Amino acid sequence: MPKASTDQSQTPGDGNQTSLSRTFKYLLATQFLSRGIPFIFNSWIVRHLTEEDYALYAIQFHLFVTCVLFLSREGFRRACMRADLSCDSSSTVENTAKLLKVAWMTLPLGVVITLAACLLIFWWQGLSYSDPFAQAILINGWACILELLAEPLYILSQTMLMLKLRLVVETAATLSRCVTMYILIAYHFDMEKGIVFALSQTAYGAILFIGYWFYFLLLHSFTISDIFPFSLRK
Repeated sequence: MPKASTDQSQTPGDGNQTSLSRTFKYLLATQFLSRGIPFIFNSWIVRHLTEEDYALYAIQFHLFVTCVLFLSREGFRRACMRADLSCDSSSTVENTAKLLKVAWMTLPLGVVITLAACLLIFWWQGLSYSDPFAQAILINGWACILELLAEPLYILSQTMLMLKLRLVVETAATLSRCVTMYILIAYHFDMEKGIVFALSQTAYGAILFIGYWFYFLLLHSFTISDIFPFSLRK
């Protein structure tokens, strides 16, 4: 009897250790692949770029996308990640609806910030819409909006600890960005490098959008009204 009691008292701890190990494994794999895949591709791509092209790709566009996304979603992401969506809770549906109502605020805010950032760059550098750099900025802006369309479902998946989903979707998105850039550069399409970089970023955002929406709508039995819960009344 004492032995059985000891085993029972260790079970919750063992479960926590297993959960922690699983979380660590998926997060480590996600970070490794999201950094490792671009490193391998960039080691080839950098040989085909001038210093100006590489600065445009690695600094200017990266700074634009990072700033827009950070200002648009970081506050909502940090707040929503604190939500507790227990799978056995009777109020899970209600809590999920409340979470998504907040998470969807990232989209209108992101659209405003994206437009403001694009207009600021146009005004600051005196660009016209026919300028390839201006077109690349607009394409990058669209890529940001695609990511923001997936943001509520990303937040939902993380609060529900769907770490494998994040691993698969982000790995596929990273591969799509690298492969798109590789194809457009290696096969010498008559296209400005800035446009190539912007299209590769759009491919990344598109796969994030498709991946999360495909999973929740087709594989997780969510409906459109579940994802857009604004018609729910208390």
